[in-house]
Amino acid sequence: YGGFTAGANFTTVAGDNYGGYKKVGFAGGATVYVRLLPKMVANIELLYTMKGSRGIAQVTSVYSGEFFERYWLDLNYVEIPLIFHYNFTPRWHIGIGASYAQLVKTREEIYTDQPVVINPDLTQFNNSDINFIVSGGLQIGNGWFLMLRYQRSLQSIRQPQNIPVWQNSVAQYNDLFSLRLMYLID
Repeated sequence: YGGFTAGANFTTVAGDNYGGYKKVGFAGGATVYVRLLPKMVANIELLYTMKGSRGIAQVTSVYSGEFFERYWLDLNYVEIPLIFHYNFTPRWHIGIGASYAQLVKTREEIYTDQPVVINPDLTQFNNSDINFIVSGGLQIGNGWFLMLRYQRSLQSIRQPQNIPVWQNSVAQYNDLFSLRLMYLID
C-alpha cells in the first residue's frame, strides 16, 4: 500500500534547559506499507519534518530587573523512518522502528538582557540524526488513519563543544510527539 501522511510534530530539545514540547512543526510526505505476515507490516516513509525547541524563562538581571528570556531553535530535516507494525485488529496497530534524518536547515536565536550572537559555525548541529520510534495508528475511515508517534534521538544532535555555554549541557537530543493523518491507496 502507498499513500501520504501529514500532520504536526510537538517537539523539544532535551538538554537545552527549557523543557516542554512547545515547538510545533510540520511533518509530512510519502509512505509505503508492505505486509510481511498476516498481522505484521513494515512501513517506510520519506518525510520533511520540522523539529526544534521554544523556550521562555523568567530571569532576574542586575541590568534590567525581571524579564522573560526567549529562545528559538528550528531544525528542518528530510527523514526516512522504517517501522515494523503489529496489527491487533484490522483497525488498530502499534509499531517500533528507527529513522535516519538529514539536516536541511537550522535557525537558532535568543533574546535576553545582554546581546547574544549565536555563531552557526561555532554552534553547528550534526548533519544527521538517528531516532528511535514508537508508533500507533487507528483506522478512522476507508483508507484514512490517525497516527500517533513518539520519537527520540539516539545520539546528541551536536557535539559537546558546539553546545552554547549558557545552555550548560553536554548532550542534546531531539524529542517529539507527532500527530498525523495518513491516507493509503489500495
